[in-house]
Amino acid sequence: MKKKQLLSILLTAVMALSLTACGNSGNTPQESAASNSTSTTPSTESAQPAGTEAADTSSQADPFGKYADPLEIHFVRATDDTIETNVLANLPGQTLEDNFWLDTYEEELGIKVVYDWIVKGDDEFNQKMNVSMASEDLPDVMCVTSTQMMQLIDAGLVQEMGPVFEQYATDFTKEVMYQEGDSPFLAGQKEGVQYGLPVTGVSVDSVDLMWIRTDWLEKLNLDVPTTMDEVMNMIDQFVNADFDGNGQKDTVGIGIAGTSLLGGGFGGLRGFFNAYGAYPGIWVEKDGQLAYGAIQPECKTALAALHDMYEKGYIDAEFGVKDSTKAGESAAAGKCGFSFGQQWLSLAPFQSCKDNDSDSQWSAYPLPSATGEPSTAQADLGTNRWIAVNKNFENPEAVVKMINLFIEKCWGETGDNGKYYAPPEAEGVWKLSPIQCSMPEKNLQAYLDIEAARQSGDASSLTGEAKSIQDKLDSYYSGSDEGFALWGWERIYGPAPSSYSSINEMNESGRIMINKFVGAPTETMTEKLSTLETMRDEIYTKIIIGESSIDDFDTFVADFNKLGGDDMTAEVNEWYSSVK
Repeated sequence: MKKKQLLSILLTAVMALSLTACGNSGNTPQESAASNSTSTTPSTESAQPAGTEAADTSSQADPFGKYADPLEIHFVRATDDTIETNVLANLPGQTLEDNFWLDTYEEELGIKVVYDWIVKGDDEFNQKMNVSMASEDLPDVMCVTSTQMMQLIDAGLVQEMGPVFEQYATDFTKEVMYQEGDSPFLAGQKEGVQYGLPVTGVSVDSVDLMWIRTDWLEKLNLDVPTTMDEVMNMIDQFVNADFDGNGQKDTVGIGIAGTSLLGGGFGGLRGFFNAYGAYPGIWVEKDGQLAYGAIQPECKTALAALHDMYEKGYIDAEFGVKDSTKAGESAAAGKCGFSFGQQWLSLAPFQSCKDNDSDSQWSAYPLPSATGEPSTAQADLGTNRWIAVNKNFENPEAVVKMINLFIEKCWGETGDNGKYYAPPEAEGVWKLSPIQCSMPEKNLQAYLDIEAARQSGDASSLTGEAKSIQDKLDSYYSGSDEGFALWGWERIYGPAPSSYSSINEMNESGRIMINKFVGAPTETMTEKLSTLETMRDEIYTKIIIGESSIDDFDTFVADFNKLGGDDMTAEVNEWYSSVK
């Protein structure tokens, strides 16, 4: 019965999100930017996953205990171009099936990792994983999406992990995995029981920042804008200044990527909406209930402002057919000086702008505000996969030991970040591990460590990736040709105004809000959300260009709710009430 039930669910399920072993694919282009210096002895007052009250914490549990007889654990995974080109190609003799990470698990824990199958690409992995689930031909340990996690739980194919985690996880492991509270754990729960352990990722890196060509700002003798009125004035002057001297009004006021309006790359508009107190694409709390941000009245206000900008010629008339890469060409060519987007934009497209014009300078700032109150940036939960353990696997504690060892080797006091996480010759080497829980605040902490070294004038204490990043900054500051290519890194981790100086400012002031819904996709989401999001993006674009009136937003909201929004909201709030 359970097998038939699971097969039925899978036939109607949305394809799983990207997976690579038990790694988190939500890392940014500088995914190796982490710090090793946060590995102090943590407090034991960490939150506990659901179901831990059953754990026998009084018994002896060695978090790094080695098995006397080798314990074989079966995994499955995917490979990708990054692993093959940037890692394995630079590590002669290393393969996915035979590498120093697997040797480490065997030498220190007595755990031998065996892959039942390896495929190329996330899509193929997802397809094969779904077939394996339907046939119940499962490995001992697997990394799955929240949807797959719920399917496995409902079919009775995985075991409870809360008590095991509480008993065997080190204090440092708990500190790392709870850096963002209990949100990463929630999608692995069912009726208060913790089944899946989160493959923790980075959330704060997903916020939008305000990117400005500050050399243009200085030429116009303008201050950095903090309000949207000031932004509009700046954009107007950028458009009319004719910086390239060609006598043509061909400067784009604000970069917009129409095919990814709410993406985090160049031309995404999440930051613009956030400035108006609007949060499209995530769920927000209103009056104790969760509401879908894209249909709230604040979005209507932001869309009206965008339409006004379009009418004034501030927006590329062809933005609707351009993706982030294509839209970014205007910035690279010196035809755009303003955009919203994530912290890595200095690597692309702004590095190209710097290459073309060495006098150009882009800097990232906290979001401006249109409301009179400091703006809050929306963030996506960085965790998008969970570790599931086969119900028939007799040593679930071994999985927690592997998590402990991975975290310790990468960021612990006894670890070696430069070997196990991001050596210069193969910065993605951590992907060779079958389990890859990340430190959620690793990139921000790296910036803080580097900034502390800047203030003291002594970088000798930097270790791991903080040191690796500082080496890149030093190379840039040297003025060498090689260093010039690292300007983008300096704009991420350099002194204010930089990406992480701005992220840190917003984080310290409580101006970052993670999506309030972090559970598995509901039934209605699975069936209808993709269609509803397409409808959202279409009406947003039509309103911006004037094909639809601003009042058509209200019609869209009514249609959205009628076509599944109301049902989806009810399901989301049923989940919300269960985890409060």
